[in-house]
Amino acid sequence: MSTPMIVLLIIIPILLVTVVFFMFSFYTNISRRQSYIKLLKGEDDHLLEDNKKQAFNEKKKNWIQKQLSYAGFAHVSAEYVFLLVSIATGFLIGFFVLFVVKSMLAFVFSVIGFSFLPLLVIKRIIASRENEFNLFLKEIIDKVTSMMKSGVGFEQGLKKAVYTSHSKFTRKVFDVYINEKDLIGEDKAFEKMFTMVESKELRIFYLTISIGRQSGGKFSNTLEKLRRTLHDQGEIKQEITSSTREIRIGSYMIIVVLVMLYWMLDNTLNGSISEHFFESGEGKVQMFFIVMWVVFGLFINNLLTKIK
Repeated sequence: MSTPMIVLLIIIPILLVTVVFFMFSFYTNISRRQSYIKLLKGEDDHLLEDNKKQAFNEKKKNWIQKQLSYAGFAHVSAEYVFLLVSIATGFLIGFFVLFVVKSMLAFVFSVIGFSFLPLLVIKRIIASRENEFNLFLKEIIDKVTSMMKSGVGFEQGLKKAVYTSHSKFTRKVFDVYINEKDLIGEDKAFEKMFTMVESKELRIFYLTISIGRQSGGKFSNTLEKLRRTLHDQGEIKQEITSSTREIRIGSYMIIVVLVMLYWMLDNTLNGSISEHFFESGEGKVQMFFIVMWVVFGLFINNLLTKIK
């Protein structure tokens, strides 16, 4: 396959995806304008009601939009950009595989499989943000509990604990509660926080505050129980992580052993195995699916060893 042909095979899909993206964005903008025109003309009372609800509630999002919001990409066009990047990633890696392996079957599998690569990156970002937030949330609860026992009010103690936190992301999430609670209400403020980070600990913290409000306002004992529970949970999580890490290391060791066996057999047979897998067309396809199967197995093993 000549170099100009390879360039065309890479550029044409990117251009097609880009054109589809802009056409979809244009259609979305036109639909939004028509909705606003109907609203101004008074033709659709439901739109006015929806806009009132939007002032307090986050617009209902699909699964991809929620994941992107958890990862910090809350822009309106983030979903379309993500889909564009996913498709482009699949095609770029797919064309590279097609150039190396020269198999349309491998090309199709590469496009489908590697299109999910940006999603894995997003999930990794979400997990990192969640771990950071939960770590500093425990510190905030510790500080608030200590200050409440010393006679400081909950609101004042929470502000001091948040402003002294070393995590910018945690401060950003709690700034929503501190700055908007009086405007949109405590429940709505927490709902907005829930769209910024995927944290069960934050939801438990919200329930603790709600129960404390109903029980009279001073709930330092309830927070103390929550603090102990979260610390115990953290210790259990460390034990589980240590146990699952051993399983993952075992999987990697098996792969290392297989690579060493391959190398030893290849040397024994004077390189005939490498000649088959890396020089013949049939062998390249076989090696591609072997590698894909190993990667898929590692991915499944990683999912099975994740315990929340």
